[in-house]
Amino acid sequence: MRPSDPTHAPAHAAGRARTRPPNRALRALLEETEWTQAAFAHAITRLGVEIGIHLRYDRTSVAHWLRGSRPDPRVQHLMAEALSRRLGRRVTVSELGMRSTQGARGARAGAGARRRRGADGDEEGPHAGSRNYATATLDALLPDPGGHTHPADRLTALTAPVVPPPRADAPPPAPYTLRLLEESVRHDRSRDSEQPRIRAQFDPEERRPARHERAATHEPPAAPEPSGHPAPSGLSTPSGGRMAHPGHRTPPATAPAPDPATLPATAPAAAARNTCSARGTRPSAPPGPGEVASVHEHARFFALQADRYGGGHIRTSLAAYLSGLVRPLRCGEESAAHRGMLAGGARLSYLLARVYADEQRHGLAQRAFLTAADLASEADDPEGVALARRALSSQAHQLGHPRASLALAEAACEGAPADADPSTRAFLYAGLAVAEAAGGDRTRALAALGRAERQLACAPADLTTGPASPGREPVGSYQDAALLYQSSQLHAALGDRTGAIRDLRSSLRARPSGERRSRALCQAELAELLLSCGRLEEACVSWQDFLAECAQVRSGRVLAARSRMPVLLRPYARERCVQALLARTRAPAAGRRYG
Repeated sequence: MRPSDPTHAPAHAAGRARTRPPNRALRALLEETEWTQAAFAHAITRLGVEIGIHLRYDRTSVAHWLRGSRPDPRVQHLMAEALSRRLGRRVTVSELGMRSTQGARGARAGAGARRRRGADGDEEGPHAGSRNYATATLDALLPDPGGHTHPADRLTALTAPVVPPPRADAPPPAPYTLRLLEESVRHDRSRDSEQPRIRAQFDPEERRPARHERAATHEPPAAPEPSGHPAPSGLSTPSGGRMAHPGHRTPPATAPAPDPATLPATAPAAAARNTCSARGTRPSAPPGPGEVASVHEHARFFALQADRYGGGHIRTSLAAYLSGLVRPLRCGEESAAHRGMLAGGARLSYLLARVYADEQRHGLAQRAFLTAADLASEADDPEGVALARRALSSQAHQLGHPRASLALAEAACEGAPADADPSTRAFLYAGLAVAEAAGGDRTRALAALGRAERQLACAPADLTTGPASPGREPVGSYQDAALLYQSSQLHAALGDRTGAIRDLRSSLRARPSGERRSRALCQAELAELLLSCGRLEEACVSWQDFLAECAQVRSGRVLAARSRMPVLLRPYARERCVQALLARTRAPAAGRRYG
């Protein structure tokens, strides 16, 4: 009888299902966590929210996995991260007992295949063959077992999701990994032990107790679950931070060899630089002053566009330009020009991370920030490394991990060089202030904010006049409006909504009118704070200004803020000011889809 005969199909499917053994490894891990199947599914769903994907798993999905079925390979990384957070130790994908050849089978599916569940329980989605690409891209973000991966090599994987030709599948949703941050803090503190510390050099009278030393010697505790309400802050200040020119470099300590099934360490072990062994590479001419100047000018342009119009306008062009720098960064000879190219690559990787974070792809953003830190380290730029840590701290704060945020903010301050300029010092201290406030330490938070204010007062005028200033660095200079925004975050974290509203309004008055994305985000946060205080009419005025600002912006965070408006205003739908506002929100949002 033909294989398609319906009388034989059920038996064939059942036979295939019986050949799949139960997943005892996953069951043992789940029993160790003392989670129910529903709790495990809920934890995976929360991790999906962190990286901007919406999953609909429940206890029945977990039951299928325990009986031997396998989810999408990308979801397996989320499962491993959820178990790692619960158990307080690293759990790799290989420990889940889900090794398969699913990608090979899925590659035979037609390009128009609809999402379905296979007869053996495996999940198959549209364009299943493109899973090979997505999984390979995610695997490229894993560390080299020998520890010899150059940070430029990871740029190929970080830019592949948005570099032409168009891909059939979405970028791999790399999980946001707390263990990666903990290892970063430990490694960076050991590497910076011989460098002058920012507090010791800048404010010797304000040295903190021996908390840094304690934090560097014990395993950081597991971060708490993300809060149930959105944090009032963004990934970083709306205007971003400044990456500095190369300075003195202390040779990094040798890091332990990473597990090949884990996510990338923040700095590769010392290796022979510029071996140019990557597939498809060939020797290239050494960069000159013109190439270095071009890289920095491109970084300046992309940073300016991101602040003004949002990352949606520059994402593809930024990724394409950065992917073209992989060979020069990987194969250049040791020289001042090559270090300048590496510093420029660090700035561009930092900007790519901001774009990914703006789109809520926090796993990719985390790795792009870490790559920026590695490139800055290769460029002998400890100030750039400190600024990348500061960005990672802000990201952890936004995602509801206050302990990791505080550890990273402290590491950023400790690792900054003694000759860092006042604008950089202010940026680092402001990040520390917000992290202290999120941890509930009001005294330390206000002290750090005071140091940031004093340092910014000492900065030259051309570093505080906005993106059009002639002395502006490519990744943005710290300005008064940005510090006021951080101050509003601090007060919101401490529960002082009145102070947060005051500082947000001051930030809007000080911020240049051309920074439309930054102004739109501030207006949205101001409106939500006003509404939480019962000041409905003032909130509607701020939302009206928000809608006017975001008309020209293509930003994931701005779009998310716009989508929250009808939900927050629904209880007041009978009010006249609310009706007029809701009528405007029904109009199509500019840039609702931008690739």
